[in-house]
Amino acid sequence: MAKVSLLQKVKEKLKKSLKWYLYPLIYFAVIGLVCSYSWYHNPIAHKAGIKIVFKTIGVIPTVLFVGVITLWILAVILFLLLTLWLKQSYPQFYQRKGVQWLLQVSGAVEGQSSPSAQEKTLRTFRQKVTSSVIYGVSVLLIISGLMLGIWITRPYITLLLSSSKVEALERKVASGQVQGNRIIIPSALVDAPIIEGANKSNLSRGTCHIANSPTPGEGGNCIIEGHNLAEFGWWRPQSFFSMLEVVDKGTPIYIFYNGKKYTYKVKDKTYKDVNDTKLYDITIGERLTLITCVSTWSPTIYTNRRTVIVAYPE
Repeated sequence: MAKVSLLQKVKEKLKKSLKWYLYPLIYFAVIGLVCSYSWYHNPIAHKAGIKIVFKTIGVIPTVLFVGVITLWILAVILFLLLTLWLKQSYPQFYQRKGVQWLLQVSGAVEGQSSPSAQEKTLRTFRQKVTSSVIYGVSVLLIISGLMLGIWITRPYITLLLSSSKVEALERKVASGQVQGNRIIIPSALVDAPIIEGANKSNLSRGTCHIANSPTPGEGGNCIIEGHNLAEFGWWRPQSFFSMLEVVDKGTPIYIFYNGKKYTYKVKDKTYKDVNDTKLYDITIGERLTLITCVSTWSPTIYTNRRTVIVAYPE
């Protein structure tokens, strides 16, 4: 009977848990529709970036969500199997009140005897308190996750739905009416000032030209660094290289420096450790290197990995 009861419980748990797969599928479908809309309403030049956006905010989060759900279902099944093994192999340990209460709260077993009215009231109270705590923590985690997801995906959704912003940056580049030193990458919605010297203060105000690297047009490796998300906070604007991940091979990068315009085309995108000795390599031959933290879907925002974009004069 125990085995039959256990199998029945496994089936019930599976039925209840399978509904969670519906949420990542809905999310994936919505992101897919948004990306499809952007795909058919943008020129071919922008489609490489749309592919990367689809992977970044569509495929990767969906896979992560499905993986977490699958691991949770497996953990529940393993817990039920452990319960059966515990009951058969260690009946004395299994009969302890603390173990019984834990199993009953988790729904793994039913009560084994008819408790008194006082025990029923106490058990019900404990179950309500436990359920309330679990529910409260779950709601808090869900809300926090949604807020973080909205924060991270906001610029990507803006890119997908607001092709006019990309076109506005392209018109700005074509007009040449750009004040001061700036870097503009229309396909990644980058329009940022270039400040001399990389430090915390400068990185919060724009992108930074590494002091000992050549300037644009001077010859050598001009290195520009910028924050990805910088310090998290709803009250803070997202940083200037937050969408550098969408930059792909062939993407044009425009630098306005000391009154001149320089056009570069992306040749390579790599990922390096922050301690890599070649990260700030001053090479011979003119090129442009952009550096920021790795994609925003990294397990940590503050990371030891860097996204490195290398471009050459057009």
